Amino acid sequence: MKHRATLAVTALLALAPALTPALAQTSGGVLRAGMQADPVNLDPHVTQATSTRNQLENVYDTLVAFDDEGKIVPALATRWTTSKDNLTWTFTLRPGVRFHNGRALAASDVVFSLNRIKDPATKSPRSGDFDVVKSVTAPNAQTVVITLSKPFAPLLSKLAFSLNVIVPREAVATLATKPVGTGPFTFVEYVPQTRMVLKKNPNFWGRDAKGNRLPYLDGITFSYLPDATARVTALRAGTVDWIEYVPSTDIKTLRGDRNVTVSGGPSANYRALFFNAAVKPLDDARVRRAISLALNTQEIVDVALLGDGGLASTGSPIPKGNYYGYTDPTYGKPDLARAKTLLAQAGYPNGFPLELKVTSTYDFLRTPAEIIQAQLAPLGIKVNIVAQEWSVYLPDVIAKKYSATILGESGQGDPDDFLYSPFASDSGSNLLNFKDAALDRLLEQGRTASTNAARKNIYTQVQKRLVELAPMAFLYTSTQYEAMRNTVKGYAHFPNTSYLGLRTTYLQR
Repeated sequence: MKHRATLAVTALLALAPALTPALAQTSGGVLRAGMQADPVNLDPHVTQATSTRNQLENVYDTLVAFDDEGKIVPALATRWTTSKDNLTWTFTLRPGVRFHNGRALAASDVVFSLNRIKDPATKSPRSGDFDVVKSVTAPNAQTVVITLSKPFAPLLSKLAFSLNVIVPREAVATLATKPVGTGPFTFVEYVPQTRMVLKKNPNFWGRDAKGNRLPYLDGITFSYLPDATARVTALRAGTVDWIEYVPSTDIKTLRGDRNVTVSGGPSANYRALFFNAAVKPLDDARVRRAISLALNTQEIVDVALLGDGGLASTGSPIPKGNYYGYTDPTYGKPDLARAKTLLAQAGYPNGFPLELKVTSTYDFLRTPAEIIQAQLAPLGIKVNIVAQEWSVYLPDVIAKKYSATILGESGQGDPDDFLYSPFASDSGSNLLNFKDAALDRLLEQGRTASTNAARKNIYTQVQKRLVELAPMAFLYTSTQYEAMRNTVKGYAHFPNTSYLGLRTTYLQR
């Protein structure tokens, strides 16, 4: 006897909100999008970069997807069932889907793609997403069966992550230069530090609520404007139609511009001070905790982000209001006396020099550095800020060539995304060289627990332990905004920082 997990819904509801009937959608036109940064590797299975995800997630599709409310909905799979023991998941594929090279999607493509991510030889940073996947099989061309070695509550969330996409086997050798997916837009070209060009896929499977074929746009041209002021200026001048990462300094001004619409709010991203636990003295939890005790997170938000760029952390990477979140009422409120005591116990009563590596590309990751530098000075910690361009910075951090850095992680819809990926000892996304056996046990329990209440109890313990061991000092949960000319319609902001809303975007002439 199988348990029905979900029912098929319309293609529109699978990936985007319904558009109001009063709006007359118009087809055609190329959206000019002003982006913060170039993608970092075009092969979606081997990168973790948000810049790659956001520019390619409309070229590819996932088996299931998140909608703009964070709910799991059908995508390439129209429905799925689970066995009573939650070890066997059966997915039925959407009929009539074709890759951009013209070949029909088959269940064997899903088998290949998930196994490729899982394969250590691929070196995917998300290989751990499918550690408990015992096998992926295709009993026929329209059916995929995933068998688990043990129950895994976050499975759908992992399948929905928009870099865990389905690719055609025959195109893998050239994915790093020519992405091939099933999404609403096909890849045309990428010119580093200049642009990426996508064009409409006339054979895309998606439809709107009236049955009209998506997407409406003829294409999207992503132009790279790393300077935040340049992006805003280009938008106001009309040389681009849409921009990402509206800087905190311009949100109020743009909201007052009658030619511009601002969309956004709290997101699933969090920003933190990452510590490399393999580098002395950060290998000592007392030192890391002392640093976190010296930080005033509200001041960081107020000064570095002008109060609009984030919500001060309360001791958890999970956003405020989330069912699984945890609040430490003292977190982010400096306790210098306790911090100095911990440093003295660790053998650093007079502090130490600390290199803080940041990226010069993203202002929200760079501007907190000087505030942190000043906040740590009373402990005798002399912070040396080293700024690098994103394409240089990110490979260094992924290779763990840093002492401390300010970086973000993006959860999606499950607490496992926020907690297992960055902190589990064996996670490919653990950039911290951090290992804790007790935490690992709790994280594994959270993956297999069968009820939300049981998982909440486990994850509360996890978050309390993270506060004490401080592999990161949590700074703030991001707010993220996009801005667009008033001719841009139908775009929906996704709280998980996805740009799947471009699938229903159109230009009103």
